[in-house]
Amino acid sequence: MLKSREIIIKPYSKKKRKKKLRRFLLLFLSLLVIVTVSFYFFLNWLIKRESEELEKIRMKNQQLKSEIKKYESSDKAYEELLRVKLGYIRDGEKIIIYK
Repeated sequence: MLKSREIIIKPYSKKKRKKKLRRFLLLFLSLLVIVTVSFYFFLNWLIKRESEELEKIRMKNQQLKSEIKKYESSDKAYEELLRVKLGYIRDGEKIIIYK
């Protein structure tokens, strides 16, 4: 006679469920760390770029302030600006242009 075989149905193991959950959490945390670090480096790069641009603007502003002081303090510098850059002449002067 043949022996009958028993069919055993095992419930889903809780250990497997815990392993899957741990894997998922580990993957999620590692992705979170990668995104956070890359975001940090991106913001750091933006801050550096903007500070360099701000420094250039400050230098240009300082140059313009010194130029304004030069023109306010001396009539000679103001007259030079008018004559050379803007092409003004005094009364009675004549301009000769060579081509």
